Amino acid sequence: MPDKLPTLGFLGAGAIVNAMVSGFCERAADTPYPIIVSDMRQEACEQLRAKYPDRVTAVRTLQKCVDKSDWIVIAVWPQVGEEVLRSLTFKPTHKVINVMFDKTAEQCASWMNCKVATILHMIPGTFLSFYPGPIVQCPPTQEAAEIFGHIGKIVNVDSRYHAAVFGSITGLFAPIFAVMDHVIDWAVNEEGVSTEAATQYTTNMFAAVCKEACGKDKEGVHLMATVSTPGGINMQALELLNNAGAFDAWVETLRPIMVRTAGDILRP
Repeated sequence: MPDKLPTLGFLGAGAIVNAMVSGFCERAADTPYPIIVSDMRQEACEQLRAKYPDRVTAVRTLQKCVDKSDWIVIAVWPQVGEEVLRSLTFKPTHKVINVMFDKTAEQCASWMNCKVATILHMIPGTFLSFYPGPIVQCPPTQEAAEIFGHIGKIVNVDSRYHAAVFGSITGLFAPIFAVMDHVIDWAVNEEGVSTEAATQYTTNMFAAVCKEACGKDKEGVHLMATVSTPGGINMQALELLNNAGAFDAWVETLRPIMVRTAGDILRP
């Protein structure tokens, strides 16, 4: 561990920042990076400070957060991103991470008052509060990977367009939850299972299946998705969903989302 850990500053205190801060404070306590949070909603920052008083400092302005931080995570609402960045003063020694889903690092750099030492795009998820899920970074940046690798699994991509592909896939969080919600409703409302039992079984089954897939390569995942006991219930479910166009619907859903996340970025 270096003699002095870099200070991580977060511009914004929404769900993603809460997840990242919680990940650092609860799951990466052995590497206690100092954390500074700032947001237009001061109460959101104070809640994080009160939850982790030994690690988190809440400041009253975004500029003060910038002034006191080595790494700065831009997590403000995308629609005010340009306005916010143009209003702040950065130093050439700053290292900047953009997590605004529809903004590129290059756009952010063009709105800043100076060229900074490092700037990259990152895609984290709210699961980071409790689980080391994937964190996309573009371009691959070793120091950022070392820091944020404490709370997630770094997925490196060279192309911002490909990062946008993964950004689009994050749009499936809510639909996945919705599948579980509908399955639970079916078990409870149509088949009379208790809500508690149906929720416990369904959510844990999905978690177990996903965990099993995480240990597979693409060929292994494909095998799990296509090979089942002939005449079994998994094969029956596959055929019924495929005939209903369910799998095509998921891919078709991603296409218009990709238009938003990629914007004007050209495909390589």
